[in-house]
Amino acid sequence: MCCRLLLLLLLLSGITSCSGDSELTVLLQLKSSMIGTAGGGSNGLSDWKDSSSSHCSLSGVTCDEDGEVVSLDVSYQNLTGSLPPEIGILSSLVNLAVAGNGLTGTVPLDMANLTSLKLLNLSNNGFSGEFPGEIVRSMTQLEVLDVYNNNLTGQLPDGIAINLVNLKHLHLGGNYFSGEIPESYSEFPKLEYLALSGNSLSGQVPASLARLEKLRELYLGYFNTFSGGIPPEFGLLTELQVLDMASCNLTGELPASLGRLSNLCGCFLQMNHLTGNIPTEFSMLSDLSMLDLSLNNLTGGIPESFSQLKNMTLLNLFVNSLGGRIPKSMGDMPNLRLFQIWQNNFTSELPENLGRNGKLEVVDVSFNRLTGTVPENLCQGMKLKSLVLMNNLFSGPIPEQLGGCESLRRIRIQSNFLNGTIPAGIFNLPELTLVDMTQNEFSGELPKEMSGKKLGMLALSGNSITGRIPAATGNLQNLQILSLDRNRFNNQLPEEIFNLRSLSKINISGNNIDGGIPPEISNCTSLISLDFSRNNLSGEIPRGMDQLKDLNHLDLSENQLTGGVPSEMQYMSSLTSLNLSGNKLSGRVPNSGQLLMFDESSYAGNPDLCFSYNGTCSSQKAKANAIENTGHKTTTCFSTLKLVIIVLSLCYQLVQCW
Repeated sequence: MCCRLLLLLLLLSGITSCSGDSELTVLLQLKSSMIGTAGGGSNGLSDWKDSSSSHCSLSGVTCDEDGEVVSLDVSYQNLTGSLPPEIGILSSLVNLAVAGNGLTGTVPLDMANLTSLKLLNLSNNGFSGEFPGEIVRSMTQLEVLDVYNNNLTGQLPDGIAINLVNLKHLHLGGNYFSGEIPESYSEFPKLEYLALSGNSLSGQVPASLARLEKLRELYLGYFNTFSGGIPPEFGLLTELQVLDMASCNLTGELPASLGRLSNLCGCFLQMNHLTGNIPTEFSMLSDLSMLDLSLNNLTGGIPESFSQLKNMTLLNLFVNSLGGRIPKSMGDMPNLRLFQIWQNNFTSELPENLGRNGKLEVVDVSFNRLTGTVPENLCQGMKLKSLVLMNNLFSGPIPEQLGGCESLRRIRIQSNFLNGTIPAGIFNLPELTLVDMTQNEFSGELPKEMSGKKLGMLALSGNSITGRIPAATGNLQNLQILSLDRNRFNNQLPEEIFNLRSLSKINISGNNIDGGIPPEISNCTSLISLDFSRNNLSGEIPRGMDQLKDLNHLDLSENQLTGGVPSEMQYMSSLTSLNLSGNKLSGRVPNSGQLLMFDESSYAGNPDLCFSYNGTCSSQKAKANAIENTGHKTTTCFSTLKLVIIVLSLCYQLVQCW
């Protein structure tokens, strides 16, 4: 405590530098405060000791030729304490970085003594309270101020621009600052980077920010709720390379003046309430590589002149009210990688050349009204990862080239009018994890060879696929969901399917499957849903169903199953939905355990089943006895009648003789 008081007295008395021993003492005091309760063994300052030969040799410490600490970088050292006032004693500091720790508490006012600082990085910590703007007013050499991702509150520090004439990088994002953006933020003469995103700011975005002539990156989006729109004056920021105003409640139209930003590489305006058309002037943004206008209320179409954007790699226009034809020339964009326009009103065909650039990675045009065939060149560069065409009006076959697209991870083309045979190669793609082709018009048979070891979901429901379900389906080791319902599959179920230990849902209902249910089904211990309804399955329900501990939905209805309901099904404690109706089951339904949850509707259409709890089993027994007794009486009557006929016949003969 005495040492700490002495250091503070030295600071207050105007001594602005200290000897090597004094600086070592200060550094050790910093360590003591910053490590908090974590202890010396769990942080990166383990070499900061009293016995250190020189404070300049400590990790994260850099000294000048006079032995004074000019740089302190203890970022990402698992520090969980606080930044103490003693930091202000290191008055020769030029760089101070404590980023990526768990430091808490307020930012110490004593830092105002660090008048030589050029870099101050407090980002990714837990500092709280208001940010004291007065500490930076004396840091006239400051070039970088970064307090991103803390818990700072209050209004943005105002009146600092007049002092920070050398500031180039200002990051105040990821905090809880509120209020409006100060007009004075337009007065930083050298500012190149301004980030205020991820706060709780409100009011209008100051048009005066357009006076930041050297600004290259501007981030104002996320969690801020501004009123009004994008200032048209932003078109004067001719050095701007990145404009990010996503998700900050913007309204109004896209200013055509933004088309003057000839150096703009990334424009992110998604998740707002922007209206109107996409200005054709955007086609003049020759350096633009990423444009995200998704999740707005834009109308009109994609400008024909967009094909001039030769550097475009990402184009996100999804969830708007855009429509019309997609310009054919967009297929010639040489660098396009991500093309996402889903949930709009686009019509006509996809550009025939789409993907011919050999760089396409993601295509998502779902929920439009697109027609025509699927372009053949989507995977020309073997880089396509995701193909999503669902809920459109596409027709014709899947291009055979997709069967050789080894980069593909997801295919979602459900709810179209696609037809023909599914290319066999699709089931062998090494990276493919999801295939959903439900509700199309596919026909033919599935291939006999399948080896897609990463495939987790195979959904082919609602088509006209014929033939036997391939035994090779059992090679899909990671398959979790298998949906083959509402097709024309026939023959027996391949037992190999039931060796898939990860299978959680299987639906083969509405086909022409015959034969029995393989007993190997009990191997699928991960099953939660099983639907074999509306087929021609025969034989008995296999024993061992109680091994399916997680099964909650079982539907075997509308088949030709015989025998009884296995008594062990009462132990299927997860079962919440059961349908065995429309079969030829017989005998007593077990009246215990989990089966008590289900009423007679689960067994309807099985006239030979009976239920002990409602007396139907007794009635059936009585009926059987009655039938047996009736048969016995009939036999007795018949015998008596036969005897009478014989006697009468003998009497007749005697009369004749007499």
